[in-house]
Amino acid sequence: MSAHGSRVLSMAGGTLASRLTGLVRVLVLAWVLGFTPLADAFNLANTVPNMLFDLVLGGVAGATFIPVFVERLALQGERRAWRSISSVVTLAVVILALATALTWLGAPWIIDAFTSLNHLSATAATVAPQRAVAVNLLRWFAPQVFFYGVIALATALLNVRQRFGAPAWVPVANNVVCVIVLVWFHLVDPNPVLDTLNGTRSLLWLGLGTTAGVAVQFALLLPSLARANLGRLSARLDLADPAVASVARLGSWTLMVVVANQASLFVILALAFGTGGHGPVSAYTYGWSFMQMPYAVVVVSVLASLTPQLAAQSTAGDLEGLSDRLRFGLRQSLVIILPATLVLLVVSQPLVAILLNHLDGHAPLLAGTVLAMLAAGLPGFTVFQVAVRGLQAMQRARDVFYLYALENALTIILALGLGRHSMGALCASVSISYTGAAIVALGALARLDVRIAAALWSVHVRRSLTASLIAVGAIAVALAASSASRGTGLVLRLGVALVLGALAYTLAIALGARRHARLHSGGDRLVPN
Repeated sequence: MSAHGSRVLSMAGGTLASRLTGLVRVLVLAWVLGFTPLADAFNLANTVPNMLFDLVLGGVAGATFIPVFVERLALQGERRAWRSISSVVTLAVVILALATALTWLGAPWIIDAFTSLNHLSATAATVAPQRAVAVNLLRWFAPQVFFYGVIALATALLNVRQRFGAPAWVPVANNVVCVIVLVWFHLVDPNPVLDTLNGTRSLLWLGLGTTAGVAVQFALLLPSLARANLGRLSARLDLADPAVASVARLGSWTLMVVVANQASLFVILALAFGTGGHGPVSAYTYGWSFMQMPYAVVVVSVLASLTPQLAAQSTAGDLEGLSDRLRFGLRQSLVIILPATLVLLVVSQPLVAILLNHLDGHAPLLAGTVLAMLAAGLPGFTVFQVAVRGLQAMQRARDVFYLYALENALTIILALGLGRHSMGALCASVSISYTGAAIVALGALARLDVRIAAALWSVHVRRSLTASLIAVGAIAVALAASSASRGTGLVLRLGVALVLGALAYTLAIALGARRHARLHSGGDRLVPN
């Protein structure tokens, strides 16, 4: 197996383990907190550090650090390059520390902004204890901003040294710690009451324990950093360093991208909070987590492994090589994303009923609707992200900003127009926007002589799509053959349907490959010697 293939497998394995343990974490969270106001307070407070990390560093780190670091090492040599990289890392750590402090201080105003639309469905007396708990939790979650940032820095440094395994695997530890904390919280307070929970020791340990998971995730990266030949990395702050200037130049556009992304997410979460019902914010959080699983396992692993190659090809001006690598990444991604999308569309309700609603699917669940609507946009989301990664490798930060501005503007317009009172329409707004922006993104690459649209209809993608449609048909028929909606009957109903779908998919893929091989062998015989 090639070194590239080994890296992808290691990353995919780690990402799969991370996502599976993340799924367990979501399941335990739903089991402990359910779809309740407390669950919404927890999920909202736990989402904010991710949003703020993206605002102050996350988007900039992912888009600029690896290309800039690779460029410095290629053009300056090891000694001078690491002086420049040290300046970038030191500045980032200072910014993260300041952002963490501001998050702690500003927690009440941050939560107020997200809950501002809740008057549509609840009284002030109902919202007040939920707000108080969310503010308390956000203050204990604030250090996550710093830890997520140093994790992003460590990941960039390891990727530059072609080390991809550890960053993919360490989130497992975070998930395990959080599961333990949630189980402990349930044992200590099996029936938490929002009105009396604030200020209690159990809430304190729930907040600290969740943050401890992120701290452990970073700590487990330290051995890999020590072995990655980063000896020239030091605490050094030189704002005039060319690497800092490059990050600032590229990061200015990227920061605007992140602002647009977070503005869109703010609108989605605020509108979700305002729709009322049983835990709308939690339904969106859980649905997004489930939808992201196939993307994170496949696409993130493929693109993370390709990013250093894309950056090197862009630096060398090899647009054909860049196009080829992007087509490969898109093709490999869609082969898995297409069946995952169609399956999630069909099984979203029974899947959510089994995993999140105590095996009870007698009535449609909000989280199932959210999952189906978000899954419909998964192919468009994938194409968009692959195209953006290509533009980032080419350091076309302005083009990336325009694309994200378009996608987020569409999301906000559609959400405000369609999703003010319906979670289904709210999530459909997200899917429609990503799909439309993906088409524009392919055109933006083509204008730069990087053409990857052919991968959308390659033989492997066509074969996967055909097999997926056959498999989903088999799943739908199997689900319709039984009316079981609770308990073991529901589990057996979904299990049998998925097994039949997997068999149908495997058979269709095998027949398609056999037919393709026969046609090609026949064509070869027609070619004269």
